[in-house]
Amino acid sequence: MSVFVFYAEVSIGCACILMLLLYSINRLPTPQLKFMLFHKLVLCHIAYFVSDALWALVNDNVIPKNTFTVLAVNYSNAIIAAILFYSCFIYAEMSTRPEMTRVQIRKLQAKLRIPIFVEMVVLLVSFLTMPGFWLDENLEPRDLYYFILSFIPFVYIMTVTVRCMVRGLRSENRSHLRKYLIVASYTPGCIVAAGAQIFFSMTTPIFCFWCTMIILFVYLSSQNMLISTDPLTSLNNRNQLRRYLHLQRDPKNSYVIMVDVDHFKQINDTYGHVEGDRALVLVSQALKKACSRLKMSIFLCRYGGDEFMLIAQTKKPEDVVKLIRECLDEEIRNRKGSQTYTIEASMGFARWDGRLISFKDCVAAADQKMYEDKRSSG
Repeated sequence: MSVFVFYAEVSIGCACILMLLLYSINRLPTPQLKFMLFHKLVLCHIAYFVSDALWALVNDNVIPKNTFTVLAVNYSNAIIAAILFYSCFIYAEMSTRPEMTRVQIRKLQAKLRIPIFVEMVVLLVSFLTMPGFWLDENLEPRDLYYFILSFIPFVYIMTVTVRCMVRGLRSENRSHLRKYLIVASYTPGCIVAAGAQIFFSMTTPIFCFWCTMIILFVYLSSQNMLISTDPLTSLNNRNQLRRYLHLQRDPKNSYVIMVDVDHFKQINDTYGHVEGDRALVLVSQALKKACSRLKMSIFLCRYGGDEFMLIAQTKKPEDVVKLIRECLDEEIRNRKGSQTYTIEASMGFARWDGRLISFKDCVAAADQKMYEDKRSSG
Protein backbone atom coordinates (compact mmCIF):
# COMPACT_ATOMS: atom_id res chain seq x y z
CA MET A 1 0.00 0.00 0.00
CA SER A 2 1.27 3.45 -0.90
CA VAL A 3 2.21 5.71 2.03
CA PHE A 4 -0.08 8.38 0.59
CA VAL A 5 -3.04 5.99 0.48
CA PHE A 6 -2.31 5.03 4.10
CA TYR A 7 -2.18 8.74 4.95
CA ALA A 8 -5.57 9.28 3.30
CA GLU A 9 -7.11 6.29 5.10
CA VAL A 10 -5.89 7.52 8.49
CA SER A 11 -7.21 11.03 7.80
CA ILE A 12 -10.64 9.70 6.79
CA GLY A 13 -10.63 7.41 9.83
CA CYS A 14 -9.96 10.36 12.14
CA ALA A 15 -12.69 12.33 10.39
CA CYS A 16 -15.13 9.46 11.02
CA ILE A 17 -14.19 9.41 14.71
CA LEU A 18 -14.89 13.13 14.96
CA MET A 19 -18.18 12.68 13.09
CA LEU A 20 -19.28 10.23 15.81
CA LEU A 21 -18.17 12.82 18.36
CA LEU A 22 -20.17 15.46 16.49
CA TYR A 23 -23.27 13.25 16.74
CA SER A 24 -22.74 13.02 20.48
CA ILE A 25 -22.28 16.81 20.77
CA ASN A 26 -25.55 17.41 18.90
CA ARG A 27 -27.36 15.35 21.53
CA LEU A 28 -26.03 17.41 24.45
CA PRO A 29 -28.93 19.09 26.31
CA THR A 30 -27.23 22.48 26.54
CA PRO A 31 -27.60 25.80 24.70
CA GLN A 32 -24.25 27.13 25.97
CA LEU A 33 -22.36 29.24 23.45
CA LYS A 34 -19.14 27.46 24.36
CA PHE A 35 -20.48 24.12 23.11
CA MET A 36 -21.73 25.75 19.91
CA LEU A 37 -18.19 27.03 19.30
CA PHE A 38 -16.77 23.60 20.08
CA HIS A 39 -19.21 22.09 17.56
CA LYS A 40 -17.81 24.42 14.86
CA LEU A 41 -14.26 23.59 15.91
CA VAL A 42 -14.89 19.85 15.43
CA LEU A 43 -16.49 20.55 12.03
CA CYS A 44 -13.36 22.47 10.96
CA HIS A 45 -11.16 19.53 11.96
CA ILE A 46 -13.32 17.13 9.96
CA ALA A 47 -13.14 19.41 6.91
CA TYR A 48 -9.36 19.66 7.20
CA PHE A 49 -8.91 15.89 7.52
CA VAL A 50 -11.03 15.30 4.41
CA SER A 51 -9.10 17.97 2.50
CA ASP A 52 -5.82 16.46 3.65
CA ALA A 53 -6.95 13.02 2.49
CA LEU A 54 -7.69 14.46 -0.97
CA TRP A 55 -4.22 16.04 -0.95
CA ALA A 56 -2.68 12.60 -0.31
CA LEU A 57 -4.73 10.95 -3.08
CA VAL A 58 -3.65 13.64 -5.55
CA ASN A 59 0.01 13.14 -4.61
CA ASP A 60 -0.39 9.38 -5.13
CA ASN A 61 -2.10 10.02 -8.50
CA VAL A 62 -5.24 8.17 -7.36
CA ILE A 63 -6.88 11.44 -8.29
CA PRO A 64 -5.12 12.57 -11.51
CA LYS A 65 -2.21 14.81 -10.56
CA ASN A 66 -2.10 17.98 -12.63
CA THR A 67 -1.69 21.70 -12.04
CA PHE A 68 -5.38 22.22 -11.29
CA THR A 69 -5.81 19.37 -8.78
CA VAL A 70 -2.54 20.14 -6.98
CA LEU A 71 -3.41 23.83 -6.60
CA ALA A 72 -7.00 23.01 -5.64
CA VAL A 73 -6.11 20.68 -2.75
CA ASN A 74 -3.32 22.95 -1.52
CA TYR A 75 -5.64 25.97 -1.65
CA SER A 76 -8.25 23.99 0.29
CA ASN A 77 -5.70 22.95 2.94
CA ALA A 78 -4.40 26.51 3.40
CA ILE A 79 -7.83 28.11 3.80
CA ILE A 80 -9.33 25.38 6.00
CA ALA A 81 -6.21 25.42 8.21
CA ALA A 82 -6.61 29.17 8.71
CA ILE A 83 -10.31 28.76 9.56
CA LEU A 84 -9.49 25.86 11.90
CA PHE A 85 -6.99 27.85 13.95
CA TYR A 86 -9.28 30.87 13.90
CA SER A 87 -11.91 28.59 15.49
CA CYS A 88 -9.31 27.45 18.04
CA PHE A 89 -8.64 31.10 18.91
CA ILE A 90 -12.33 31.88 19.44
CA TYR A 91 -12.92 28.73 21.50
CA ALA A 92 -9.88 29.38 23.70
CA GLU A 93 -10.92 33.00 24.28
CA MET A 94 -14.43 31.91 25.26
CA SER A 95 -13.03 29.22 27.56
CA THR A 96 -10.73 31.60 29.44
CA ARG A 97 -12.90 34.73 29.36
CA PRO A 98 -16.33 33.63 30.62
CA GLU A 99 -17.34 37.26 31.10
CA MET A 100 -17.43 37.81 27.33
CA THR A 101 -20.86 38.58 25.89
CA ARG A 102 -22.14 37.42 22.51
CA VAL A 103 -21.68 40.95 21.15
CA GLN A 104 -18.02 40.97 22.22
CA ILE A 105 -17.47 37.56 20.65
CA ARG A 106 -19.03 38.68 17.35
CA LYS A 107 -16.75 41.74 17.26
CA LEU A 108 -13.70 39.57 17.94
CA GLN A 109 -14.77 37.13 15.22
CA ALA A 110 -15.17 39.95 12.69
CA LYS A 111 -11.61 41.19 13.34
CA LEU A 112 -10.05 37.74 13.20
CA ARG A 113 -11.74 36.88 9.89
CA ILE A 114 -9.99 39.71 8.03
CA PRO A 115 -6.62 37.88 7.55
CA ILE A 116 -8.49 34.79 6.32
CA PHE A 117 -10.41 36.76 3.70
CA VAL A 118 -7.18 38.42 2.54
CA GLU A 119 -5.45 35.04 2.25
CA MET A 120 -8.40 33.57 0.34
CA VAL A 121 -8.36 36.35 -2.24
CA VAL A 122 -4.57 36.61 -2.62
CA LEU A 123 -4.03 32.85 -2.96
CA LEU A 124 -6.96 32.40 -5.35
CA VAL A 125 -5.84 35.21 -7.68
CA SER A 126 -2.18 34.17 -7.62
CA PHE A 127 -2.98 30.46 -8.09
CA LEU A 128 -5.11 31.29 -11.15
CA THR A 129 -2.77 33.81 -12.72
CA MET A 130 0.70 32.52 -11.69
CA PRO A 131 0.54 28.76 -11.05
CA GLY A 132 4.19 28.38 -12.02
CA PHE A 133 5.18 30.73 -9.19
CA TRP A 134 3.83 28.26 -6.63
CA LEU A 135 4.73 24.89 -8.20
CA ASP A 136 8.05 23.48 -9.37
CA GLU A 137 8.54 21.29 -12.44
CA ASN A 138 7.38 18.20 -10.50
CA LEU A 139 4.13 19.96 -9.49
CA GLU A 140 5.32 20.17 -5.89
CA PRO A 141 4.53 23.35 -3.87
CA ARG A 142 7.50 25.64 -3.31
CA ASP A 143 8.70 26.61 0.18
CA LEU A 144 6.79 29.89 0.05
CA TYR A 145 3.50 27.98 0.00
CA TYR A 146 4.33 26.20 3.26
CA PHE A 147 5.21 29.55 4.82
CA ILE A 148 1.80 30.93 3.77
CA LEU A 149 0.10 27.71 4.94
CA SER A 150 1.51 28.01 8.46
CA PHE A 151 1.83 31.79 8.96
CA ILE A 152 -1.76 32.77 9.88
CA PRO A 153 -2.37 29.62 11.98
CA PHE A 154 0.93 30.26 13.77
CA VAL A 155 -0.04 33.86 14.60
CA TYR A 156 -3.50 32.80 15.85
CA ILE A 157 -2.12 29.97 17.94
CA MET A 158 0.80 31.76 19.57
CA THR A 159 -1.30 34.86 20.32
CA VAL A 160 -4.03 32.92 22.09
CA THR A 161 -1.46 30.73 23.91
CA VAL A 162 0.26 33.77 25.41
CA ARG A 163 -3.09 35.37 26.29
CA CYS A 164 -4.29 32.20 28.05
CA MET A 165 -1.08 31.79 30.03
CA VAL A 166 -1.04 35.45 31.12
CA ARG A 167 -4.66 35.22 32.29
CA GLY A 168 -4.01 31.97 34.13
CA LEU A 169 -1.14 33.50 36.10
CA ARG A 170 -3.23 36.41 37.37
CA SER A 171 -4.01 36.19 41.08
CA GLU A 172 -7.77 36.29 40.54
CA ASN A 173 -7.58 33.24 38.23
CA ARG A 174 -5.23 31.06 40.28
CA SER A 175 -8.08 28.78 41.37
CA HIS A 176 -8.75 28.00 37.67
CA LEU A 177 -5.08 27.76 36.65
CA ARG A 178 -5.42 24.14 35.48
CA LYS A 179 -8.18 25.06 33.03
CA TYR A 180 -6.10 27.90 31.57
CA LEU A 181 -3.03 25.70 31.18
CA ILE A 182 -5.04 22.94 29.45
CA VAL A 183 -6.39 25.42 26.91
CA ALA A 184 -2.95 27.00 26.44
CA SER A 185 -1.20 23.63 25.97
CA TYR A 186 -3.34 22.72 22.95
CA THR A 187 -1.94 25.47 20.80
CA PRO A 188 1.83 24.86 20.96
CA GLY A 189 1.10 21.14 20.56
CA CYS A 190 -0.60 21.90 17.24
CA ILE A 191 2.39 23.93 16.08
CA VAL A 192 4.85 21.16 17.02
CA ALA A 193 2.71 18.49 15.31
CA ALA A 194 2.18 20.57 12.16
CA GLY A 195 5.86 21.57 12.03
CA ALA A 196 7.00 17.96 12.47
CA GLN A 197 4.74 16.87 9.62
CA ILE A 198 5.83 19.66 7.25
CA PHE A 199 9.57 19.48 7.88
CA PHE A 200 10.21 15.83 8.77
CA SER A 201 7.57 13.48 7.39
CA MET A 202 4.90 14.78 5.03
CA THR A 203 3.61 11.22 4.57
CA THR A 204 2.96 10.58 8.28
CA PRO A 205 -0.34 12.03 9.59
CA ILE A 206 1.20 13.43 12.79
CA PHE A 207 -1.04 16.50 12.82
CA CYS A 208 -4.14 14.40 12.25
CA PHE A 209 -3.31 12.08 15.17
CA TRP A 210 -2.58 14.98 17.51
CA CYS A 211 -5.73 16.94 16.68
CA THR A 212 -7.96 13.90 17.09
CA MET A 213 -6.51 13.07 20.50
CA ILE A 214 -6.72 16.63 21.79
CA ILE A 215 -10.27 17.11 20.53
CA LEU A 216 -11.34 13.93 22.35
CA PHE A 217 -9.57 15.18 25.48
CA VAL A 218 -11.29 18.58 25.28
CA TYR A 219 -14.65 16.86 24.77
CA LEU A 220 -14.18 14.73 27.90
CA SER A 221 -13.22 17.87 29.83
CA SER A 222 -16.34 19.61 28.47
CA GLN A 223 -18.50 16.72 29.62
CA ASN A 224 -17.06 17.16 33.08
CA MET A 225 -17.94 20.86 32.88
CA LEU A 226 -21.58 19.97 32.18
CA ILE A 227 -21.67 18.37 35.62
CA SER A 228 -20.28 21.49 37.29
CA THR A 229 -21.77 24.33 35.19
CA ASP A 230 -25.25 25.86 35.22
CA PRO A 231 -26.60 25.48 31.65
CA LEU A 232 -28.57 28.75 31.63
CA THR A 233 -26.00 31.21 32.95
CA SER A 234 -22.74 29.26 32.34
CA LEU A 235 -21.79 29.94 35.96
CA ASN A 236 -20.54 27.33 38.42
CA ASN A 237 -23.32 25.28 40.04
CA ARG A 238 -23.75 23.68 43.46
CA ASN A 239 -21.63 20.65 42.43
CA GLN A 240 -18.68 22.93 41.69
CA LEU A 241 -19.32 24.84 44.91
CA ARG A 242 -18.92 21.59 46.87
CA ARG A 243 -15.59 20.96 45.17
CA TYR A 244 -14.44 24.51 45.84
CA LEU A 245 -15.26 24.25 49.55
CA HIS A 246 -12.89 21.31 49.94
CA LEU A 247 -9.90 23.20 48.53
CA GLN A 248 -7.12 24.48 50.78
CA ARG A 249 -7.33 28.26 51.13
CA ASP A 250 -6.20 31.24 53.16
CA PRO A 251 -9.09 32.11 55.52
CA LYS A 252 -8.02 35.76 55.84
CA ASN A 253 -10.47 38.34 54.53
CA SER A 254 -12.81 35.71 53.04
CA TYR A 255 -16.44 36.80 52.58
CA VAL A 256 -19.54 35.05 51.31
CA ILE A 257 -21.76 37.41 49.31
CA MET A 258 -25.34 36.42 48.48
CA VAL A 259 -27.23 38.05 45.58
CA ASP A 260 -30.98 37.59 45.08
CA VAL A 261 -33.06 38.95 42.16
CA ASP A 262 -35.92 41.08 43.52
CA HIS A 263 -39.51 40.33 42.46
CA PHE A 264 -38.38 37.47 40.24
CA LYS A 265 -41.67 35.59 40.61
CA GLN A 266 -43.50 38.70 39.44
CA ILE A 267 -41.30 38.86 36.32
CA ASN A 268 -42.10 35.21 35.55
CA ASP A 269 -45.84 35.65 36.17
CA THR A 270 -46.13 38.86 34.16
CA TYR A 271 -43.75 38.31 31.24
CA GLY A 272 -43.30 34.52 31.18
CA HIS A 273 -40.50 32.13 32.07
CA VAL A 274 -38.49 32.92 28.93
CA GLU A 275 -38.24 36.53 30.01
CA GLY A 276 -37.44 35.36 33.52
CA ASP A 277 -34.52 33.37 32.13
CA ARG A 278 -33.32 36.48 30.28
CA ALA A 279 -33.38 38.39 33.56
CA LEU A 280 -31.24 35.72 35.23
CA VAL A 281 -28.76 35.76 32.34
CA LEU A 282 -28.55 39.55 32.54
CA VAL A 283 -27.78 39.38 36.28
CA SER A 284 -25.19 36.65 35.68
CA GLN A 285 -23.49 38.80 33.02
CA ALA A 286 -23.34 41.69 35.48
CA LEU A 287 -21.75 39.42 38.08
CA LYS A 288 -19.18 38.15 35.55
CA LYS A 289 -18.35 41.72 34.57
CA ALA A 290 -17.89 42.71 38.21
CA CYS A 291 -15.60 39.72 38.86
CA SER A 292 -13.48 40.58 35.82
CA ARG A 293 -12.99 44.14 37.08
CA LEU A 294 -12.00 43.10 40.59
CA LYS A 295 -8.33 42.19 40.95
CA MET A 296 -8.90 39.46 43.52
CA SER A 297 -9.74 35.79 43.83
CA ILE A 298 -13.52 35.27 43.51
CA PHE A 299 -15.62 32.13 43.20
CA LEU A 300 -18.97 32.79 41.50
CA CYS A 301 -21.89 30.37 41.22
CA ARG A 302 -25.62 30.17 40.73
CA TYR A 303 -26.70 29.00 44.16
CA GLY A 304 -30.24 28.11 43.13
CA GLY A 305 -33.26 29.65 41.43
CA ASP A 306 -32.77 33.41 41.36
CA GLU A 307 -29.99 33.36 43.96
CA PHE A 308 -26.26 33.74 43.28
CA MET A 309 -23.20 33.41 45.50
CA LEU A 310 -19.74 34.94 45.47
CA ILE A 311 -16.86 33.93 47.73
CA ALA A 312 -14.35 36.77 47.63
CA GLN A 313 -10.92 37.33 49.14
CA THR A 314 -11.27 40.99 50.06
CA LYS A 315 -10.94 43.41 52.94
CA LYS A 316 -13.82 45.54 51.67
CA PRO A 317 -16.90 43.47 50.76
CA GLU A 318 -18.87 46.72 50.55
CA ASP A 319 -16.82 47.69 47.49
CA VAL A 320 -17.63 44.36 45.82
CA VAL A 321 -21.35 44.90 46.41
CA LYS A 322 -21.12 48.46 45.10
CA LEU A 323 -19.38 47.32 41.91
CA ILE A 324 -21.98 44.57 41.36
CA ARG A 325 -24.76 47.17 41.52
CA GLU A 326 -22.88 49.40 39.04
CA CYS A 327 -22.39 46.51 36.61
CA LEU A 328 -26.05 45.51 36.96
CA ASP A 329 -27.10 49.07 36.10
CA GLU A 330 -24.81 48.97 33.02
CA GLU A 331 -26.30 45.69 31.83
CA ILE A 332 -29.85 47.01 32.28
CA ARG A 333 -29.07 50.19 30.33
CA ASN A 334 -27.51 48.19 27.49
CA ARG A 335 -30.06 45.38 27.30
CA LYS A 336 -31.90 44.71 24.08
CA GLY A 337 -35.61 44.05 23.67
CA SER A 338 -38.86 45.86 24.18
CA GLN A 339 -39.38 44.96 27.85
CA THR A 340 -38.71 47.83 30.23
CA TYR A 341 -39.38 46.23 33.61
CA THR A 342 -36.93 46.94 36.41
CA ILE A 343 -34.36 44.36 37.45
CA GLU A 344 -32.99 44.86 40.94
CA ALA A 345 -31.03 42.66 43.31
CA SER A 346 -30.66 42.48 47.08
CA MET A 347 -27.28 41.58 48.55
CA GLY A 348 -25.81 40.55 51.84
CA PHE A 349 -22.43 39.34 53.03
CA ALA A 350 -20.78 37.67 56.00
CA ARG A 351 -17.18 36.90 56.92
CA TRP A 352 -16.12 33.27 56.56
CA ASP A 353 -13.22 31.66 58.40
CA GLY A 354 -12.56 29.19 55.57
CA ARG A 355 -13.69 26.11 57.52
CA LEU A 356 -16.18 23.77 55.87
CA ILE A 357 -18.03 23.20 59.15
CA SER A 358 -18.86 26.91 59.50
CA PHE A 359 -19.90 27.52 55.88
CA LYS A 360 -23.64 26.91 56.37
CA ASP A 361 -23.76 29.36 59.28
CA CYS A 362 -21.93 31.92 57.17
CA VAL A 363 -24.42 31.48 54.31
CA ALA A 364 -27.30 31.87 56.74
CA ALA A 365 -25.78 35.11 58.08
CA ALA A 366 -25.26 36.47 54.57
CA ASP A 367 -28.82 35.46 53.68
CA GLN A 368 -30.14 37.31 56.70
CA LYS A 369 -28.36 40.52 55.68
CA MET A 370 -29.60 40.03 52.11
CA TYR A 371 -33.21 39.87 53.29
CA GLU A 372 -32.65 42.93 55.46
CA ASP A 373 -31.44 44.72 52.31
CA LYS A 374 -34.53 43.48 50.45
CA ARG A 375 -36.89 44.79 53.16
CA SER A 376 -35.11 48.15 53.37
CA SER A 377 -35.43 48.68 49.60
CA GLY A 378 -39.15 47.91 49.66
